[in-house]
Amino acid sequence: MSVPPIAKATLQAAVINAGSNVLAQGIKAYRDEIPFELDVQTLFQFTTCAFILSPLSFLWLEGLESSFPGFSTKTKTEKDEGQPKLNVSNTVAKVAIDQTVGGAWNTVLFIMTIGTLRGLDYEMIMSQIQNDFWPIMMAGFKLWPFVSVLNFTVIPVDKRLLVNSLFGVVWAVYLSLMSG
Repeated sequence: MSVPPIAKATLQAAVINAGSNVLAQGIKAYRDEIPFELDVQTLFQFTTCAFILSPLSFLWLEGLESSFPGFSTKTKTEKDEGQPKLNVSNTVAKVAIDQTVGGAWNTVLFIMTIGTLRGLDYEMIMSQIQNDFWPIMMAGFKLWPFVSVLNFTVIPVDKRLLVNSLFGVVWAVYLSLMSG
């Protein structure tokens, strides 16, 4: 029985995100000079967040690719017949849309999901969005444009969430440390 790509990518992202959170907890304990003690509740929250958000990210990446195909096949009159050619304008469009629209909704969904899992009320979640949205977005602009360019130029569509998750180790550590 074959596992659907979205399920495989989601499981990979959840496992990587869980590892990132454990790493973040270890870094925080080291930084605070206290013994490491695994916070299972926080680990559960971050892992659950990955299970919720990863399928949406997978579909987002697939949607971007279907709307703005990154590669086109050369015509028969061109050299290297049949070799894919990078569609630069579509790739630039995907990176721009991914970094603005995708980054914004992913940031808001992350804050909302973590807040909900922590039992925060609507007003508190909205306050966290207002306080944390721009700092998270600005920090993200230091990492994610590079990942988007890499993803949209050399990584196959079905492996993009995995690549995001691997780069997400650094990002999840940042988010874990930022969100407490």
